Amino acid sequence: MADLNLSNLISKFVNYQALNSQRQMQKPAQQSFAPQQAAPSPQPAPKATSNTPAPQMNEMGGIDQSAYVKDVMKMPKNMNELFYMLQRNITFAQLNQQFARQINMQRNALSQTQAQILAQLQGLSLTEAQNMILTGNKAVLAQFQSSLRNLPISANGLINLSDISAMIQANGKDAIAKLITTMANSAKLGVQDLTQLKDTAKLINASIAAASQNDSAQTMKLLMLLYLPWLPLQEGTGFDIEIEKGSSGDDSDSILIITITTLNYGNVVATLVLESSNSVHVNIECVKEFPKDELLMRIEGDEKHYSMESVVSFETSSQTTVNTSQEKPQAKINMADTNQINPFLLLMAHTVIRHVIEIDKNTSAGIVSHTD
Repeated sequence: MADLNLSNLISKFVNYQALNSQRQMQKPAQQSFAPQQAAPSPQPAPKATSNTPAPQMNEMGGIDQSAYVKDVMKMPKNMNELFYMLQRNITFAQLNQQFARQINMQRNALSQTQAQILAQLQGLSLTEAQNMILTGNKAVLAQFQSSLRNLPISANGLINLSDISAMIQANGKDAIAKLITTMANSAKLGVQDLTQLKDTAKLINASIAAASQNDSAQTMKLLMLLYLPWLPLQEGTGFDIEIEKGSSGDDSDSILIITITTLNYGNVVATLVLESSNSVHVNIECVKEFPKDELLMRIEGDEKHYSMESVVSFETSSQTTVNTSQEKPQAKINMADTNQINPFLLLMAHTVIRHVIEIDKNTSAGIVSHTD
């Protein structure tokens, strides 16, 4: 299992979608973590013997792939939610319960707002009143969705990579057991092609094997892979990430050096230096043609959600040619030989890798400028 390439498995994992309707009925607390997607066509619902949602047999984008893998492993969908959970030593179920309480509070507040609105709507038609209330519902929902990403992460609470390794091992083993049950139930229902479920099991097994090494570099790689596969990479394009450990020192655990090999802009080198508990200085060396303004705008957008501060500077790389033989984007992170890392340093590393590769992919697709 150690020979499995996690990056290739993730890049080929394009056919999963979580069916959350049954889980939402049985466990309302998990509604906030369901992938946002179009409702599937109504089909007869068989009696389920497992709480694990079964993937729908059609092609889905990367967001749904990642949502299904992390859902079956009982891991939060966003990295900042994971850090929030680890820092407060709470379980995934407790995190969902907390969100459920927030939803109920929002609903109660909305009902009072509706009463006030209705009292002021004398003279308006029923349709006009309903439209105004519907607009209010959407506004509350949008506010809540934003708050899910903007969780109060403690800048002084370092993230222990050993804790993440232990979580992946424990949750991964439970996920494998659930997948085996799901495959057995699917076979009873006459589903003959179980390739997707088997590939999911291989991916999780490979993650368990890597996490069992309890190596900080391997755990960092797993963490990034688990929270980067929603990138809309085309099947076969792939994405590789490698972690290199340097020496330990007084300042080395406050620095990450990320080298991203793109298809269109050569190497993009980002040096991340932790200046204060929640402030990161980012120096990016890239070719003149790289769309710096777009990357800066994307980074600033993530800062607002993470309550993170940063100073971003650019240097023009001396590189004049792009390696045309490069077949897929790659990233390499040079980190200190340590198990504890500041959460905002990790969030910024995730942000830079994600957006540089998205920009590079958009360029390959002929998209001049694109933001989320």
